[in-house]
Amino acid sequence: MKNSTVRTLCRVAVLIALEIVFSRFLSLNTQNLRIGIGFVPIALCGILYGPWWAGAAAGIADVLGTFLTPYGLYPPITLTAILTGLFFGLFLHRKNAGFLTGVLPCALVNAAGLSLGLQSYWLSLLYHTPYAVQVAARLAECAVLVILYLILLPLMQRFALKLDHLK
Repeated sequence: MKNSTVRTLCRVAVLIALEIVFSRFLSLNTQNLRIGIGFVPIALCGILYGPWWAGAAAGIADVLGTFLTPYGLYPPITLTAILTGLFFGLFLHRKNAGFLTGVLPCALVNAAGLSLGLQSYWLSLLYHTPYAVQVAARLAECAVLVILYLILLPLMQRFALKLDHLK
């Protein structure tokens, strides 16, 4: 195995550990909501290493995180986590991914499409509640996520460019 591959694996493993800590222990967690900065390590993974690494890291972090907290393993929610990582990488893993071409579409797809739309659907199936009720309950989370994405993703892009120069 090449040194660069080992280095990437180690860095992604650290980002997975950070995602677990941020999401499971440093976020506001309820049965239906999770508000916090748990997305930051996965977004950084997407910026630095692309969609496949970020998707894999998000899936692994979701599965490992379920063993540490009382929230059970539910494969469709893990699928949403993987898709979130993939979209971070797809939108942000370009040097020229600007605000309108990278950050804004990424924020809207991940917050509105995946978190509000798809995640609400999985939760409505899991808890046997109407989909509209889940969406209504999760609107505030979506609004907070969009704001956090729009503020933090550009900062992380700048940070990643500085990290890139250290290689």
